[in-house]
Amino acid sequence: MRWSRGEQRSLADIFKPALLATTVLVTFAYFAHITSFYFIVKWVPKIVVDMGFAPQAAAGVLTWVSLGGAIGGAIFGLIATRIGLRPLTVITLLAGSLMIAWFGRGAPDLDSLKSTLAVTGLFTNAAIAGFYLLFARVFPTHVRATGTGFAIGVGRGGAVLAPIMAGYLLNAGLALKIVASIMAGGSLLAAVALLALPVREAD
Repeated sequence: MRWSRGEQRSLADIFKPALLATTVLVTFAYFAHITSFYFIVKWVPKIVVDMGFAPQAAAGVLTWVSLGGAIGGAIFGLIATRIGLRPLTVITLLAGSLMIAWFGRGAPDLDSLKSTLAVTGLFTNAAIAGFYLLFARVFPTHVRATGTGFAIGVGRGGAVLAPIMAGYLLNAGLALKIVASIMAGGSLLAAVALLALPVREAD
């Protein structure tokens, strides 16, 4: 679908019938995944201490999440041109969801925990890189900036929801493996939403 240069660019454009499903699905998917991602980012230090490790170790473990994330983003960029963008993003979302749930099972030692969280960071951050590329793919030139800004803006609400939701679940007395599985569901739902996303070619 081609858009006239003379059309007024406004927020309402991304809610027109031709783009409504795209806007809703991609925004929901990003929001859901960010909720899972920020569960790891915000709660890892406290959870690691609760596992019995020293507070100094908790900060170090979080560094491995960031390191894995940096590697994941770089790898995603390298192979995104060889594998379909949406399938690759879905794969990283599913893998990230699995790793978040696996993290909730705990680890016998600090090295194992670092490895788990590094891989978790790799997949969850790679998925975020995939979203940024998808935003440019699914929104036409006319509303690309508007659509991307809206999806990221609303999606970032997941960063606020994640620590509140996880805190509520933990305070309710649920085991960590259950809480982690619930929080991992955000990335799983994001993958489902992307499978339903009507991907269009960039203009």
